Formats: sequence, C-alpha cells, structure tokens
Amino acid sequence: MFALLPFVLVAISSVSGKSDADCVCTDWYGSCRAEGVEWTDEGVWRYSCNQGETLFVACVTSSGDEISPNENITLHDVWHSCEMNEQRLRYERELTCNVSGSLHRMGEEFRDGLFQWLCLDTGRWVTGCFYKNETGHDVLLKIGQSAYNGVIKHVCDRYVDYPGRVQYYTQIRDDVKVVMDMQKEKNNNLPLDIQNRIHGKVNRWMQENAESFIAHEGTEFRARIRYLPASRRQFTAAPNVQFRQ
Repeated sequence: MFALLPFVLVAISSVSGKSDADCVCTDWYGSCRAEGVEWTDEGVWRYSCNQGETLFVACVTSSGDEISPNENITLHDVWHSCEMNEQRLRYERELTCNVSGSLHRMGEEFRDGLFQWLCLDTGRWVTGCFYKNETGHDVLLKIGQSAYNGVIKHVCDRYVDYPGRVQYYTQIRDDVKVVMDMQKEKNNNLPLDIQNRIHGKVNRWMQENAESFIAHEGTEFRARIRYLPASRRQFTAAPNVQFRQ
C-alpha cells in the first residue's frame, strides 16, 4: 500500500547543481530524490519516488522489517503498528524488558540470576530473591523477608544506607550455637561467603515503592509520530475593528 504525501516539488536543481533527473521528487527536508529510489527518514519512515510523486511506503522497525500503512502485525514475538491518515504518521511497538538476552512483556515477573523482577513500561523492579531450601528447590523471598535452612539464614533486603539496592546474603543463625570442627577441611553446615547485589545504575526515588526501580536504558522508543502539513491549523486574520473617536 502506498500513500501520497503533500510534498511540494521545488526548483532547487539549479541551486544544488543536480540535474532534473535527480530532482524528480523532494523528501521531507526538501532534498532532491531521483525517480524510483527509496529512502528512510529518522530510521522509521520509508518513502519512494514514483512517477514524480513522493509516496509513504511503510514504517520500519529497528530490525529493518517493513510494516505497511494501517497494519498491525507481530514480529519476533513483539507487536507493531503503522498508522497513517491525512494529518499524521504513527509507528508504535510493544515495549518490553530485554534482560540477559530474554524478552519479557509488561506485567510479567521473571527471574534473572538470584533475583525476581517485574517488567513495567517505565522500567523493571526487583521484587524478591531466590534461595535453595534443604531439598535443593528454589524458594522465593520477597524483599524484607528471611528464611532458615538448618543453621543458615537467607535474607533478601535493601541496604540500610542505600535502599535503592537490593541484596541477597546468607549468615549463621544468631539463635543457634554452631560448633566448628577445625580438623575438618570443610564444614558443609556453614554458608558460603555469598553476597549478590543488583549492579548497574539504580535511581533513588522518594516513594517507598520505587526504591528498587531500575529505569529502561538504551531501549527502543514506544511510539513515533510525524505530523503532516494537513495537521497545521490555518488561522485567518482578525476582522478590522472600528473604534469610535
């Protein structure tokens, strides 16, 4: 599907030094385009020069796929749409969380390492930590919770001095006396020196429910809009007003 856009061909060939064959069409910015060529503006809007007319061809995704005007499709498990009318072009994609090479949708809770995350349109939140119980199964601890496995205490909590970071750590129970046999090379009852922290940039927020929030960084935009000339409101001059002397 092709759409004709109201571009105006201007006589700039003599100014730019290009031949008339190079200036059959003009693009959004007024540059010359030859007959039969295609180009993409801002990495999103694809046009073509067809029989002297500048046509909008498709919206282009970051992977180079084309979406025809007024089409909704799913590509690589992500929803995309390309909308066109007289006033604007609009490209929209489903915003996702891409963590450790895996794609997660809005509202989805997922595991990455020892931490559980919640994917939102503004970023991702740490919601808990995982530890192994006495049977070797993974158990989820919400932030602020702790659990015991023999003489080992597992803790998932925020730093006292930096609540924007969540940590999972183990320690010896303080209510049980542990006797160590120094002749043994290894005591399996004792926890390993494990401490895992959320790395990377973490934003501090005044709200308590945003203390473990990590905003999207380096992700794609959710929507792009290009307003066409028809969207510009035409203003008329105010009528002459006669004032009495």
